[in-house]
Amino acid sequence: MSGIEVLIPILAVAGFWGAIIIWVYMFFSSRHRERMALIDNRMDAKVFSQESNRENSLKIGIVAIMAGIGVFIAYLLDKSGLPGVVAYFTVILMFSGAGLVGFYYLIKGKEERQDEV
Repeated sequence: MSGIEVLIPILAVAGFWGAIIIWVYMFFSSRHRERMALIDNRMDAKVFSQESNRENSLKIGIVAIMAGIGVFIAYLLDKSGLPGVVAYFTVILMFSGAGLVGFYYLIKGKEERQDEV
């Protein structure tokens, strides 16, 4: 490598790390601004509670379990003669979607029970 070709890897690495640094800076500065706006308006900071993190973890867990079941069912369908690409894509998407729908109804029922109390 000679001349300008030497700059390509240097600029690629510098650009990669620069993008990461800018993203981290923007994430924390925007989070700080949001929290300061909540404090200025005397609003409740429920947005940052741990409850939403638990619900998000539950959602990811349900979808992962359903996707795993979908992979197993797709494997069985693949061995029984259905083309592999069709079996895997359709069954995994169907079971993952069913997991999301199940999570929705689970949370909806929880919210309805809280409204009744």
